This record gives sequence, structure tokens and C-alpha cells, in this order.
Amino acid sequence: MSEELKNETVTEVAADVNEANSVSKSKQKREARKAEVKSEKVKKGFDRALAWVIGVLIAVIVVGAIGMGIYTQVSKTTAADNYSLGLDDNGFISGADTSKAKDLGLETLKVSLSDIEYSDDEIDAKIGSLLNAKADFSEDTSLEVKDGDTINLDYVGSIDGVEFEGGSTGGNGTTLTIGSHTYIDNFEEQLIGSHPGDSVKVEVSFPEEYPNNPDLAGKPAVFDCVVNSVKVIPELTDEFVKENYSEYGSTTEELREAIRKDGREANLQTYLSKYIDDNAEASVPGKYIKALKSVTKYDDTQQFDYMNQMSANYYGSKMYETFEDFTGKTDAEYEKDLSERAKKMAASSLTYEAFYKNNNLNCDEEYANILEMIGGEENIAQYGVGYLKQIAIRNTVLNHLRDVVTVE
Repeated sequence: MSEELKNETVTEVAADVNEANSVSKSKQKREARKAEVKSEKVKKGFDRALAWVIGVLIAVIVVGAIGMGIYTQVSKTTAADNYSLGLDDNGFISGADTSKAKDLGLETLKVSLSDIEYSDDEIDAKIGSLLNAKADFSEDTSLEVKDGDTINLDYVGSIDGVEFEGGSTGGNGTTLTIGSHTYIDNFEEQLIGSHPGDSVKVEVSFPEEYPNNPDLAGKPAVFDCVVNSVKVIPELTDEFVKENYSEYGSTTEELREAIRKDGREANLQTYLSKYIDDNAEASVPGKYIKALKSVTKYDDTQQFDYMNQMSANYYGSKMYETFEDFTGKTDAEYEKDLSERAKKMAASSLTYEAFYKNNNLNCDEEYANILEMIGGEENIAQYGVGYLKQIAIRNTVLNHLRDVVTVE
């Protein structure tokens, strides 16, 4: 399969799993004994006894409340960045029994072609990206900048004739796609119709609210621009295919069919992955569930920090005040969701492991591919051998199934 045409889907199987320690709390019931009081003396004695019982009950309630508070703190999952927790160096779940994984009958699975079809629109989009990858910038002065074109330009911005900090490319040039709306309103539109080598004076006003630089907010500015070049996308012809993708065919139609075939294979792999995730059932060691919860929470907190950092960079403020705002759940709800996710991932992982072992598969080739993708053995430590091997096992199983399942 072509590396350029291949839609690689590496679904990182999160790494390790969890032990749900469920603590059951027994409630003690106390019965107050009733007695007939026939004299004032006996009644006073009963009142003293009753006062003592009430005091004990209050103490029990207070201690219980404190205990529940401690339990809540202890039961809260701690994030961990060790993706290989609970895995051995072969990528197998430590202490797991693969016979505890439900047999999904994967090799006899039948898949409808309509569920994995790669549409003409998807083929066109893929061809567009292939053509774009072969595009080059041209300084041909006969080229005219149009909406959608990507250009290289230099500019110097000024306000009242004075250049402002950050308003210049410094003569190094920058790329801009016309119509992307990445620049100030009406900046890109004023470059339409220009040619490589043209100087264009662009007049704009900064938005009234401009968190990137509040000092510029609402002010009119002038950008002296020079269009350096225009990106020219080659035309799809048989000659183009022969010159750039001859190993997949010699005509545009042969290229389209190669893309369709690879697209179907990628879609089939995605279908199989989802089928396993949705249907996997397995009994997995609680220690692995606990580990996987920790790693999953680490991923969630990383996403929380990333979103806030991006928001602060672009808008000057955080997107989420608290982790609870990010998840949309209370601590208790999040812990429950974390457990459910970890159990599903664990069941899926053991299903892959069972199929891998039962069919005597070998993941060495996929493991080598993964090492290449992460930049070599020197980067193993940040994931751990176990986690990378687990991904290799998953990919090996999916590759095997892709070749043996029935598509009709």
C-alpha cells in the first residue's frame, strides 16, 4: 500500500488499567430500649442513659462523616504519565487470562461494502492534497492572485506613519491563503488581482477588541505589501500520474482506483476497530483497570491544560476555570466515567491480545514501524516498551483481519 496514499490510523490504545477498590460500609443500627418508668427516680436514670446513647450516636455520625471524607479523597484517581503501567515488555496485560475475553468471531465477520465505501468526493479531496503536495511557488508576473490562492509576501505595518512591533515579516516572507480570514478583516481581499513583484498598499482597521495587542485595538493601519510569488498547483493529467505516481498506474483513472482501494482498506480497519471496541467483553485484573484510569486521567488533564493554554494565547483568557468545568462532571461523576472508560479500553485490549495469541501472530514489523514514527529507540522511554508493543499488537491484529474478513 502506498505510504503517500495510505490513511494511517494509529489509534493509541491508552496504556494500563485499574483496580476499583469498592469499600462497603456497614451501618450499625442501634435500638433504644423502652422501659416503663414507674417512678421519678427510675425516669431520671433513664434520661441519663438516653443522653449517653444520643451522645454516642452523634459521635458515630461525626466519625462516619470524617471517614467518608477521607474515603472520597483516597478513592480519587491520581493521574500518571507511565503509559506502560500494568503491561509487560511484550505488550501483554500483566496477570490477565486471555480465556476471559469473549470470542467475537472476528475471522468470520461479514462487512457490507456500503459501510466502508470511499466516495468520489473523498477521492477528489485526496487527489487535491496530492496535487497540492507537488505544487510550487512561482514568480511568473503573469499570474494573478485569486481567492483561494496561496501566496508568499512581505509586509510592513504602520500606524500614523510609525511602524509598530510585530507588524512586519522582516523581509523573510510569509505564506497566506487568500480567503482563509487569518488576517485582519479586508486585508486578504485587497491582495486579489495583484501579481508576483507587485507592491500593494493595504489599509485596514484593527478590531475594537484585540487581545493579541490591546494597544492596537480599533486603530487604522497601513500595510505596505510586496507579493513575492504565487503557489501553482499542477493539473491532474496522465503525464502527471506517470511522472509522480507511476508505481500506482499510468492514467488518472488508475490513480483514482488506487486511492479508492486504499481508502476502503483504511475504512475497513476503522470499522473493525470500532466493532471490537463496541463489542469487547472481558474480565481484566483490577490492577490494570486502576493503572489505565490513572493514565486516562493524565491524558484528560493534559487536554485541559492544552485547551487553556491555546485559549490564553489566542484570546487572552482561559477557556475553563476548573477541571470540573472542562469535564462537565462532578468529581463523583468523573470518577464513574473514568472507571467505565477504563473498563471498556481494558476489555478491548485483552480481546486484541487473545486474538493475537490464539492466531500466533507476530508484531515485529508493526513495532518497527512505530519506532520509526516516534523517531527511534531513543524515544521509547516516554511511552515504555509495553505500551508501544500493545499498539503494535493492535495494528497487527487489524491488518490480519483486514485481509481475512468478508466484504460483500
